[in-house]
Amino acid sequence: MRHDSNQHEHRTRQSTNGSSQNGSSPQTNGSAKSGETNGYHTNGHVEPNVTPFFGHDREEVTRILLQSLSDLGYQGAARQLSAESGYELEIPSVAAFRNAVQQGEWEDAEALLFGSETDYDGGVSLGNGRASPSRRKSRTSFGSQNGRSRHGLPLAEGADVVALKFLLREQKYLELLETRDFNAALSVLRNELTPLKRDVGRLHALSSLMMTPSAEDMRQQADWDGAQGESRHQLLSELSKSISPSVMIPEHRLATLFTAVQEEHILNCRYHNTEQQPSLYTDHECSPDDFPLHTLAELRNHTDEVWHLEFSHDGSMLATTGKDGLICIYDTRNWRILHEIREHERGIHPNDSSKGVCYVSFSPDDQYLISCSQYNEFIVINVREGRRIAHADHFDYPVTSAAWLPDSETFVVGSQGSRRPLGLYSLRGASGSSSGIVRNNEIYSFREPAWDNSLKDNPPSFRITDVAVNASGTRMVATTLDNKILMYDLPSSNKIAEWQREEKLTSINFSADETQMLLNMNGGRVFALDAVTGECMMRYEGTKQQHFVIRSCFGGAGENFVVSGSEDSRIYVWRRQTGVQVAVLEAHAPGTVNAVAWHPMEVGVFASAGDDRRVRM
Repeated sequence: MRHDSNQHEHRTRQSTNGSSQNGSSPQTNGSAKSGETNGYHTNGHVEPNVTPFFGHDREEVTRILLQSLSDLGYQGAARQLSAESGYELEIPSVAAFRNAVQQGEWEDAEALLFGSETDYDGGVSLGNGRASPSRRKSRTSFGSQNGRSRHGLPLAEGADVVALKFLLREQKYLELLETRDFNAALSVLRNELTPLKRDVGRLHALSSLMMTPSAEDMRQQADWDGAQGESRHQLLSELSKSISPSVMIPEHRLATLFTAVQEEHILNCRYHNTEQQPSLYTDHECSPDDFPLHTLAELRNHTDEVWHLEFSHDGSMLATTGKDGLICIYDTRNWRILHEIREHERGIHPNDSSKGVCYVSFSPDDQYLISCSQYNEFIVINVREGRRIAHADHFDYPVTSAAWLPDSETFVVGSQGSRRPLGLYSLRGASGSSSGIVRNNEIYSFREPAWDNSLKDNPPSFRITDVAVNASGTRMVATTLDNKILMYDLPSSNKIAEWQREEKLTSINFSADETQMLLNMNGGRVFALDAVTGECMMRYEGTKQQHFVIRSCFGGAGENFVVSGSEDSRIYVWRRQTGVQVAVLEAHAPGTVNAVAWHPMEVGVFASAGDDRRVRM
């Protein structure tokens, strides 16, 4: 990889700890050739102008190969390459610095990294870069003396010296505490860490470790694995990021470059839908034949518009529901009906076409299915038996959505009523009741706080259009009729964020990795939002949405795709990371595609629900 020609000789890249597994490589264990330079040839045979390697810097390529051979355990090959090329992976000062960190010699490590005004044995000084007349040094080399450098190792651009000193001294302090040398540890805390005036909160946490009764308690409280664990290696890796790569190559650099090439191939491949990495041997492109672009099956059990559908978490079942009030549960192996649930039909008047079931959701263990009705109620079904085990009808407006917590016993329900907009419910007691059915078992209600005493009996509230809970059960997000996104911390039940949007919001859900939320809103807008800040990370263009509830989802291998319904009877599929449109499928004409769901196990299958009364696979 070529760098800018105007860049100074100590080029700024990431850095590395460069250590090999067995430590036998002369490039990584602290020993070096007598030349004390990366570019020194042992036979004295080198031309001033070295031929590039297919447009790449020959020294960079060779040093990366030296590192990679060492990473692979081919120490003999690394030594042979170093001898033949004349390049070394590192100069002795870098090896000495690494050795000091690995051996816990903290004063030496700090002096080698930042320099010292005093020469003393054991280090290799980095001078002004002038080579001895008797030998040639590469541009990444520095003249050396029998002592430590006055200037230390060259740091990467923007390196924070104070932060680096804090990391070194923090490790020193923790290791002294581990050996229960409290006097020395206290001295480091007072005289070395505190004067840096860095992260007062962290300093307070470190000082509290003095009170721990044992080394094991100290390690646990500090979330630190000790001097004999991986802490020194991790410290070296972190420090190396701030050292100029001209003397310390970023660790596992060749593997990093390979990964970047593969990721670029994946992002540029429209139909890549597998978690397997593409081969490095050839350029990569997937065939559209491997992508879900064609109808696999049509399910026609509904007699009216199909509004929502969801796969079970193990992929063995699909639940669908809609305007007719019917809930169908299918076996996905053969698409045969397992259950037809008609519990909601009992409250629907034959001439009332405004009612229906608008949402279904499987519990994380797939034992239960909750359904939300526009007839102001929800029910919970035991999936194996196909019977109702919980029911709530104490709402004065339609129930719009629900989301399970990880225990598969508690769940949140959202409604359009301001009296009970968002509640937490439990299934506990279902088997113990005389009827076997839990009724109206709300255990907590989320409402806006009353800001003055006059509102105490009727505090301000909101009306919910959708709700979702992340996989770990720590965060809940809800959308409201007045175009707000509300974020809650579930363990404390506190609202922690609120974002106002300009259009009507119809659906929201978390990605499996909990880093993003997918939002649908009027105006044909589909956004991926940062799950912490609410910032828009990507916009997906093309859908039509103005009048109806449209639901989208993440899906495919690694959730690398976004798929959404649309009011123009089509399904839209995009690349999640880039927003590139992958496909537009004619799906449910005439009418709206109301919801989509991607199979959690079969990455080449997703389902859609439409106004044409059909479910398409």
